[in-house]
Amino acid sequence: MRITNTGLFAGLLIPGLLALGIAGCSSHTQIERIESRSAPVSFQTYAWGTEALSADTGAPAQLVELDLELRQVVGALMQARGYRLVDSPESAQMVVDYQIAVVHEEFASEETEESWDAQFDSNAQRGVVELPSRTGAPLVTLSVGVGPQHGMPIWGGSATKLMARPEDKSERQRVLNKAVSELLQDLPPAA
Repeated sequence: MRITNTGLFAGLLIPGLLALGIAGCSSHTQIERIESRSAPVSFQTYAWGTEALSADTGAPAQLVELDLELRQVVGALMQARGYRLVDSPESAQMVVDYQIAVVHEEFASEETEESWDAQFDSNAQRGVVELPSRTGAPLVTLSVGVGPQHGMPIWGGSATKLMARPEDKSERQRVLNKAVSELLQDLPPAA
């Protein structure tokens, strides 16, 4: 099951993987990795356990674009480690499940809640209150799980990042590459 949220949500759920919920609006990427408790395994092939989003599914264009970019980044990492993509999960030794969600941050205006805006006043002293670098910037949460089909993921986790320039493709690529590299850093080369 895939959650394609563009509103507020409490967390993401991938089969067998409880992802990191929204914890705040910091400028760094918040990473939560799966701590594998299983014995080392060796795989050579993988398949996508999640269907790619498309405009036909009714998903917003921004989510479809991020979905495609995430697939490309994960696919490139898998290929670089020697894994071969096969057509169906039934013929693969492991499955890659992923999920991506975008939350659009909104801050109250002075008309609706003056005390809220006072917290983000441009004259406020840094370090005393957290000042958003850009209001309206989306908070992106992605989760990746790699493991046997119908089993618990062995590698992966979730990453959450406030994306200050979502329209900048090179910035999105940098963020996705860094997050996926960190989430799958323990994934061994193919056997």
